[in-house]
Amino acid sequence: MRSQFRKIHEDSSTVNKDKFHYLLQAVVPKSKAARVLDSFPATADNYPKAVAQLPERFGREDLLVQIYVRDLLSIVMKNTATGRSKTDLPALYDELEAKIQALESLGRTQEKFGDFLSPLVESCLPEEVLVAWERSRNHGLTENKESRNLEHLMNFLRQEVKGEEMVNLARTGFASHQNPRRKEFQNEQLKQSGNPQQHLL
Repeated sequence: MRSQFRKIHEDSSTVNKDKFHYLLQAVVPKSKAARVLDSFPATADNYPKAVAQLPERFGREDLLVQIYVRDLLSIVMKNTATGRSKTDLPALYDELEAKIQALESLGRTQEKFGDFLSPLVESCLPEEVLVAWERSRNHGLTENKESRNLEHLMNFLRQEVKGEEMVNLARTGFASHQNPRRKEFQNEQLKQSGNPQQHLL
């Protein structure tokens, strides 16, 4: 159930028949949830039944956990198939952070599942980033008993993303300032080479 519908669902002044119509508008058309709701006639009596059916079908935490873990595994398989050097690190970090936050919202916290998730996240990383992560651990940047802690790993990735973004920004800015000068220099060279009398004076 979408968060914007929750207020309507909890509003005692709205009758169930109207709530049902609002619920139908809240779900994605032709989705599985929409098909479940369409199986109920849109009446006031059927509204509680339809609402109860949604979490029963789509609110299973164990199933959602499997989905998020499989998503992480799919990233690992994708890196294996395409090569880790081609990975977009900022996009990868955002994706990993979203999956981890989703797992935490289901009670799979880093404290309880970090030992399982850390190697999985490491397997998603580009090779050069993984080497840098191992080097940072060995040189004491995260030197403690929990040096492979998932929180430390995500903090490291966050800093790597910031560094990469700064490098890209510097390169883009340097190129944008350098190109006009280079073009001006090339034009001057063409003028000199195209007028041989200048060399005779």
